[in-house]
Amino acid sequence: MVKKKLKKLYGRDAREFFNQVMVEQPLLPFLIPLGLFAWFIERWVVPFSNWVPLAAAVWATIQYGRIKRRTTVEDLNKRWKHLILNTTPTTPIEPCEWLNKLLLEVWPNYMEPKLSKRFQSTVERRLKNRKPKLIDKIELQEFSLGSCPPTLGDQGMRWITSGDQQVMCLGFDWNSHEMSVMFLAKLAKPLIGTCRIVINSIHIKGDLLLSPILDGEAILYSFESTPEVRIGVAFGSGGSQAIPGMELPGVSTWLVKLLTETLGKTMVEPRRLCFSLPSVDLRKRAVGGVLSVTVVSASNLCKSTANDIGNCQSSNGGATYGIADNKVSQTFVEVEVGNLMRKTSTSKGLNPTWNSTFNMVLHGETGIVKFLLYELDSGGVKFNYLTSCEIKVKYVHDGSTIFWAIGHNSGVVAKHTEHCGQEVGMVVPFEDINDI
Repeated sequence: MVKKKLKKLYGRDAREFFNQVMVEQPLLPFLIPLGLFAWFIERWVVPFSNWVPLAAAVWATIQYGRIKRRTTVEDLNKRWKHLILNTTPTTPIEPCEWLNKLLLEVWPNYMEPKLSKRFQSTVERRLKNRKPKLIDKIELQEFSLGSCPPTLGDQGMRWITSGDQQVMCLGFDWNSHEMSVMFLAKLAKPLIGTCRIVINSIHIKGDLLLSPILDGEAILYSFESTPEVRIGVAFGSGGSQAIPGMELPGVSTWLVKLLTETLGKTMVEPRRLCFSLPSVDLRKRAVGGVLSVTVVSASNLCKSTANDIGNCQSSNGGATYGIADNKVSQTFVEVEVGNLMRKTSTSKGLNPTWNSTFNMVLHGETGIVKFLLYELDSGGVKFNYLTSCEIKVKYVHDGSTIFWAIGHNSGVVAKHTEHCGQEVGMVVPFEDINDI
């Protein structure tokens, strides 16, 4: 009786073990008869040593063919994607959460200090020329953008083709309550004393455009249109203020207008700022230098019979600029770098030639060279402003220099010199008169 129970127990365990093996190895029932068949062939027909190498060679050939086909398909897919990226005017919208995550990590210790230093110098220059009537003197004491970076591409990003230029389009939304920008203002009469003006929050929202230039050596960035700007302003006592904590009327509006105008004049299309990507960093810093500028000539200055300056179409389809009478006019160009101005000689005709060279002093690592075109009247006494263009200059930390300007149809004209003292030639169109 006991032996029968043990046999039933062993039989049940064996069946459970076999079922478990079948679940884990479903091909086992096929391998057992295959092994028996192979043993029969080896025993009674022909030894394995004669045909196993041939079977292995056939199997290896089949596997190699599969791998080659898969590699070829992957390579063709990559080439097709690359072709689509370079030829399609607009790519599909792509998510960029990874970019915001990366920006969140590098913002506190890398991006924020660099941007704060750069924007601080820009604000200080702008404050010298613009201030409200209630303020006699204003000084920047503290500048920090805070630990909250902007959000890029909240609705995704895409590439578009503008002429021969690839442009990345993505949203820009910066809503920060952690920034701290403090000014010390000396009040004008009838107010007496000083006060502190603190910008503690900022909101900038717009569409950002990024354009790689010079084979990836730099990126131009700008807003597609004037962004939405709001700032939060607080007022405090400066030590001798007549009414502590008094809000100065018009100051908040003035700061918003100042920020909006600064963005509009520096980084709203077609004006762009440049972020260089040098392959090496020689840790060279430029505090200034001498820039040699040669104004060679202009072409296709179209005469107009209208009473004012008008646009006309040149033979090559480009926009040119009319001069106010139908006589051959005398024109000259005024070159400006900062507060320094130089003037070329006058030249007659629709294709004037000046060939004037000036040595201009450039302060800092960046600068703007402006070219203003004027026309002399028939008496040679009065002159009329016609139009202008500009070339921006940026010294890079690898010892090179980047020059860029607005090209035809709001395109980009960019040049690069590997070292100081190297000459570069640029043909830059004049800007639309209506935009001046």
